[in-house]
Amino acid sequence: MTIAARRRINWTLFAAACLCMAAAAVHTLPFLLGRADPSHLENSESILAFELFGMKLLSPGFIAAGSLLAGLYAALCLGFILYSFRKTVSSEIFFFSFWVLSLGFETGRLVVFRLAEAGMTAEATLTATRVVLAARFTGILAIFASSLYAAGFRNEKLGTVLTLILAVGAGLAWAMPLNTGVYDPTFLVRPGYVRITGLLGAIAAVATTIDFLYAARSTGERSYRVIALGAAAALLGQGILVSQWHPLALLLGFTLLLAGSWLFVSRLHAYYLWQ
Repeated sequence: MTIAARRRINWTLFAAACLCMAAAAVHTLPFLLGRADPSHLENSESILAFELFGMKLLSPGFIAAGSLLAGLYAALCLGFILYSFRKTVSSEIFFFSFWVLSLGFETGRLVVFRLAEAGMTAEATLTATRVVLAARFTGILAIFASSLYAAGFRNEKLGTVLTLILAVGAGLAWAMPLNTGVYDPTFLVRPGYVRITGLLGAIAAVATTIDFLYAARSTGERSYRVIALGAAAALLGQGILVSQWHPLALLLGFTLLLAGSWLFVSRLHAYYLWQ
C-alpha cells in the first residue's frame, strides 16, 4: 500500500470520526436540555444514581457524555495522526487508526437510546447494538494486529488483513446473543455473555501489550516499551469509558485514552523516522 493511499485512508478515517462526534453532539442535546426520556431503562433497572452536594444525579446523562467524549477522542486522535504523518510506512499506526475510529462508533449507544425512546421495533435496537459491538470487536482485533506487526508479522497485504478483521468483528457481533428488550446502563441491549465479552477484551489487551514488549526485546528498541505502556493505557481507558458512567471514571478513561495514544503514536513516528 503506497504512502499516498495510506494518507487518503487517514483522511477518510478522520472525516468519519468527525461525523461520529457531530452525531454524538446532536444526540446529547436532549440530555442537556432535560428532554430525554429514559423510562425504558427503568424496566431493566438500568438507571443508576449518586448524590453530589445534596443533588441526585442519574446515569443516563453521564452515559451520553461518555459517548460524546469517545467521539471527541476519535476525532482528536485521528487528527493528530493525520497532522503528524511524516511519510512513515508504519503498519502499527495503520491498524491502530481503525481501533481509534471504533471509539467514534460509541455514538451508536445514543442511537440505541433514541430508537428505544421512540418505541421503535426490537429489530432496530438489536441491529444498532450489534453495529456498536462490531466496531468494538473490530477495534480490538485491529490494535492486536498492530502489535503483531511490531512483533514481526510481515504480511504486506494490509487490505486483506483488514478485511479479515472486519469480517471476524462483524461475525462475532452478529453471533452474540442479546436479551431483547433488556438494556444495560450504557444504553445497549444487554448481551447474553457480558462477562465472557469483557474477558475476551481483557485477554486481547494483555496479548497486545505483551506483543509490544516482545518487540522491544527482539529488536532491542526501547521505544517499544513506551509504546507498550501507551497501548495498555489506551486500552484501559477504552474499557473504562465504554463501561462506566460515574463522571470521575469517565474523566479517568478519557485521560488514559489521550495519554496512551500520544505515547503510542509519537514514539512510533519517532522510531520509524530514524529507520
